[in-house]
Amino acid sequence: MVASGILDFGNALKAVSARGTEMARISVDDNGLMAAILGPLEKIRQVIEKVDGYVVIANINSSKQAVIGGETKAVNAAIKAFQEAGMNAQLIPVSHAFHTKIIASASGPIGRVLSDMNMQPPQVPIISNVTGEFYPQGSKEVVPEIIDLLSQQVASPVQFVKGLKTLYKEGARVFVEVGPKRALTGFVEDVLGGKDSDILSLSTNHQKNGDIVSFNRALCGL
Repeated sequence: MVASGILDFGNALKAVSARGTEMARISVDDNGLMAAILGPLEKIRQVIEKVDGYVVIANINSSKQAVIGGETKAVNAAIKAFQEAGMNAQLIPVSHAFHTKIIASASGPIGRVLSDMNMQPPQVPIISNVTGEFYPQGSKEVVPEIIDLLSQQVASPVQFVKGLKTLYKEGARVFVEVGPKRALTGFVEDVLGGKDSDILSLSTNHQKNGDIVSFNRALCGL
């Protein structure tokens, strides 16, 4: 958001702090669970549709991997169903079922904090994880819609696959992962790659190679 021009750096730090604070304040009877699932996305959808209780795909990461989240009983039942179907399913150690309605109570307070941050329309296009489309651009009148999308983000599924397809459609061909490891690099290659792919997907910090080697390899790739 800072790189796009929506927030200045100081307010971005305040926004991150506010998000963490509101997450810590959430008090519900069931914090829920999250689990990473390896398998075809359509098959993952089919399995959770048959599970009793509230469980959804919380992170739509690639065509071969997703994260589910929801009520504890429902997620445990889903894990069992995936394992019986021969798919890998593993619990993720998190405090709550993020990107699900279980933490929806944090959306309102976060939105109120963001409303006081003098946000601006993006100068550089940026994708919303809620919609998988670009945040609205133009005049200052779009800011309330941006705040609403940011508020929804904590309790809405991450539309990573759709976001990648939107970027590709709009001409993006080079994807650089900022952060440790190369999970996102792999997602890009899975969603947009292929035998005749015209994309370049680079990671910048993989612990097996070390910081400097990883960064130099990314520069070479560029």
